[in-house]
Amino acid sequence: MISGFSLPRFSKPYRLLFSLAFFCFVLASQARSATPVDYDALRKAMRDEIQRTLKDLHVESLQKPYYVEYTLHLRHATSAKATLGTMLDRSTTYTPRLTVGIRVGSPAFDNTNFFDVGLSFFGSSDDEENYRNRREPQELDYGSLRHDLWLATDACYKQAVELYAKKQSAVNNRAHVDTTPDFSYLAPVKVIDTVSEQSFDRKRYEELVLRLSSIFNDFPRINSSTVNVEYLPETTLYVNSEGREYIKTSSQIGIEIVASTQATDGMPLAETFSAYAHVPEELPSYDSLARATRAMASTLNAQLDAPTIDAYSGPVLFEGQAAAEVFAQSFAPYVCAQRQPLSDRGVQDNDRYTGLQNKIGARVMAEFLSVQSNPLLKSIAKTPVWGSYSLDDDGVAPQPLSLVEDGYLKTLLSSRNPTKKIRVTNGRQRGGAPMIDVLELSAPVKKQSDRQAMLKTMMKILKKRSLPYGYIVRRALNQNLLYTSLYAQTQGDYPYSLSETTINLLDVYRVYPDGHEELVRGTQAAGMAPSQFKEVLAVGQKPYVYNYLAPAVTSPYVTGGSQYLPCTLSVPDLLFEDVEIRPLDGDFPKPPLLASPLQEHKN
Repeated sequence: MISGFSLPRFSKPYRLLFSLAFFCFVLASQARSATPVDYDALRKAMRDEIQRTLKDLHVESLQKPYYVEYTLHLRHATSAKATLGTMLDRSTTYTPRLTVGIRVGSPAFDNTNFFDVGLSFFGSSDDEENYRNRREPQELDYGSLRHDLWLATDACYKQAVELYAKKQSAVNNRAHVDTTPDFSYLAPVKVIDTVSEQSFDRKRYEELVLRLSSIFNDFPRINSSTVNVEYLPETTLYVNSEGREYIKTSSQIGIEIVASTQATDGMPLAETFSAYAHVPEELPSYDSLARATRAMASTLNAQLDAPTIDAYSGPVLFEGQAAAEVFAQSFAPYVCAQRQPLSDRGVQDNDRYTGLQNKIGARVMAEFLSVQSNPLLKSIAKTPVWGSYSLDDDGVAPQPLSLVEDGYLKTLLSSRNPTKKIRVTNGRQRGGAPMIDVLELSAPVKKQSDRQAMLKTMMKILKKRSLPYGYIVRRALNQNLLYTSLYAQTQGDYPYSLSETTINLLDVYRVYPDGHEELVRGTQAAGMAPSQFKEVLAVGQKPYVYNYLAPAVTSPYVTGGSQYLPCTLSVPDLLFEDVEIRPLDGDFPKPPLLASPLQEHKN
């Protein structure tokens, strides 16, 4: 599930204005909160501990800190989950969490960009103080935060100097030719990036999930179904040793609907639907959600009687959500600049999503395709944009960026951690590393095709290759829903691929030369690498705006950051010349021996 504006840099004449604005925001925030939070006192605690750390924290013969940052997230969470018209779970929590970052050495060479599997993935072992996503007291004040900052900073520094020593040893024992610096400085800045707090009617949304989940009572052959809603307003305080500070507020709300069942041969089948927004008012209406729920239930029910497939290689048309999901999994993650960390073996270890790192200037798509990143967009084709933001985690305001122009890669999304190709940030640091945000895949109007023209192109290829049919894919399985809700619902029995180039498909249809379509079940698309986008033959005329939770491009096991982040894609229908469609293979669990008792009630 789902785990504003910015002001310019402040010179001396504007500091009074910033202080007054911040004071007004604090008063408004405290007036809304049952337990008043003194944000000014918390920021002072962060500043004071940074100053003490830089002045006094060091051990003789070991490197001193040259950079310190503190991030404090104050998150409220309200959620409700229902099945078949009954409530499974409801909760309301408030969780402050603290993350500390320390760099020792110098920007040219420090303790970062190095991965040591011998240390805990998230910063400390069980018997040490945690300094990443550290749980804080709910009633924080200056004294309690200073105390926890002290403990977390101490733990962070100890690991920083250990990593620095291991990294230096690894470099000294190998021929190291990469002289890319580890860090780049930014100028001091103080920013307020806030939005007004939105009211959330908990009772209304509990009733919503109950009503939506009751729709599945009309489909007794569906074994399991859940409807989940979660609302997450959050305030973030950030202070670093450069003098960069910000306070920003954000909110997320999401509805996720997941249903699963088994065919008579045991094959697991599933359907999903999700809707995400910044505020409740941007979610679809109940009528829209009810139609979507009934449609997914009907499709899943029909899949129980649908045929399986043989392996296929040929033209495939991805429509709507499926086109966006293919782009989300097969191309979008690759447009983030990544610094492959050194390991204790002295080699660069991680090649996940790095296929485009050295492709700047090369053709990476069909020559009529372009990709634009613009996290400042609030809506696309009247659909609210969920992946938008006006300030990244480093306090940098992003600007629109052209990533691919007429098929050629121009640049990558970057943070302040330099790479060989990109040395400066473009404001895309989110969740611990550069991350995709709002991406638009587009083509000139003269290169767009209506559906009939795309099918005609497909039929020509089928005839040329003597293939009896092609495939249309209308829904593909989102990775977040697969590894969270669906995994839990099926107790891990739903098949998934360990390959980054294989995509689980949901709604798949054979299309024959006479135009009729046939629903099939149990399919995956294989070999879906970025290079596939060079083979796009045609695109549709209307983009599908897709709000979704994207897996972090750089693994949180490396960064200690977020696992999933809000993103938005705008993608038209896509016709690929050749895609491999495979059947689900494996030993499936046996289906229930008796029919659901709901079938007796239905009859």
